[in-house]
Amino acid sequence: MTSDPAPELTPPPSVAVPSPAVGPDRRAHRRARLDLPVLVETEDRSATTRSVDLGAGGISVRTSLPLTEGERVSVYLELPIGVAVETQAEVVRRQDDVVALRFVDAPREAVIAVRSFCRISSPSIPAITTVPE
Repeated sequence: MTSDPAPELTPPPSVAVPSPAVGPDRRAHRRARLDLPVLVETEDRSATTRSVDLGAGGISVRTSLPLTEGERVSVYLELPIGVAVETQAEVVRRQDDVVALRFVDAPREAVIAVRSFCRISSPSIPAITTVPE
């Protein structure tokens, strides 16, 4: 008895599916656009940068600081919802003057505050994409 190969399963057109792990949509957390001052400090230098966007996993900032991939920094910012966030971060990439920072061991309260801010902010950058109908 021969068996037919299993059919390929595809989600219905209106179902949200995770983004592929390539390109700008590979983020695991919902993000929100944000343009606020952010203090970034290394062991030997510090600067006030400007945020580009923010999510529970990290933040992107515009800066002229010569930060390199893998470098650890301290980050401090005040969210528009009245909560200050202070945590360690690691440089994950740099493109021109925009540096992507991944939060490292962020305090639970900071993660909750950032998630809350991202949920109520608009426009936001979703962590998943919707398949067009």
